[in-house]
Amino acid sequence: MEEFLRRNQAELVLLSGLAVLALLVRWVGHDEITPDMRTFVAWYTALDGFPGLGKEVGNYNAPFLYLLAALHYLPGPAIIKIKLLWVLFDALLVYFTYRIVALRWPGRRIPTLAALVMAFLPTVVINSSVYGQCDAIWGSLSLGGLYFLLRGKQWWGVALCTVALAFKPQAIFLFPLLGLLVLAGSLRWRTLLVVPLGYLVLDLPALLLGRDPGELLTVYAPDRQAQWSSALSYNAANLWAFLPVGDRLGTLKSLGYLFTAILVLGLIYTLIAGRYELDGPRIVTAAAVFAILVPFVLPGMHERYFYLADVLTVVLACYRPRLWFVPLLVQAASLLSYLPFLFWELRHGPFVDLRILTTLMLAALLVTGYALLTSRRAESPAPLPIRPA
Repeated sequence: MEEFLRRNQAELVLLSGLAVLALLVRWVGHDEITPDMRTFVAWYTALDGFPGLGKEVGNYNAPFLYLLAALHYLPGPAIIKIKLLWVLFDALLVYFTYRIVALRWPGRRIPTLAALVMAFLPTVVINSSVYGQCDAIWGSLSLGGLYFLLRGKQWWGVALCTVALAFKPQAIFLFPLLGLLVLAGSLRWRTLLVVPLGYLVLDLPALLLGRDPGELLTVYAPDRQAQWSSALSYNAANLWAFLPVGDRLGTLKSLGYLFTAILVLGLIYTLIAGRYELDGPRIVTAAAVFAILVPFVLPGMHERYFYLADVLTVVLACYRPRLWFVPLLVQAASLLSYLPFLFWELRHGPFVDLRILTTLMLAALLVTGYALLTSRRAESPAPLPIRPA
């Protein structure tokens, strides 16, 4: 008994030390101010608290602005408060990583190891601290949605995916999984009613404070999001790194949207028609495939839009240990694509050729897709546990 207690105490001390280090490694970038961070500080200043929510500020949806407005009532410099908020969602990301992996590996050793990997994952650390971006918000909520779906808590799963979407449109990368589960009979179709209703409810406080409904509810429209209209890629390690743009931007964008829809629907059809068993490992694998596939073929992607792929492939490696190298491929491609933005003053320097990074991401996509389609199949899809609504 004494030996057992001694080991537990040692583990607790080590975990506490690692938790402190996870905070310290984020503190290193607390005074880094990127163009994105300047934008968030400008929005924070324009809001001036909750009364400012009735004004048109920025091009993010209302839930994101609620967080910025709430920070006005806390002491401290704006940049520190904003970055600390992103770090809180890093913690939520780590928490859901632990919970998802614990579904596959009971006990605490492997889930704790997975959580530690997530806490120190380079793109996760850089995104919230140095980059000053908020991808941990929609990333952690998407991971939470996946966790509840795996547990059979369907309403909670769809609700968290909806909240993620309300924060950032990139959460749509996980929505093909919802479509797959509904078509396979593993998810009640009526749970999808949460998506439009939940989105409207989350915007309601801003609308009540005077925000224009037409303007707010179309905040994700392409003409309101500049990145959707001016380039095929913003240093993302995706398909468009291989293609010249020339004067065919509009045509290539349209083809890119159609090609994405064809691939996503084709993959869903293959899984349904092939009667693949939708057990936990396959659901996690499908989620990882969609998280890589969609930003890989969509035009207008930024380098950090592979954030969900970064985190889901870590979870994937825990569910399918033979794919341990997939998160390494994705992390290398994703992390190295950050360099031109992080070191913009050296933008003309010797950065890694984007076509090499795209090849790494393509390799991860092909390997993960192969694992999804070649493992054991069942006579009919196995539904997620159904619990009373």
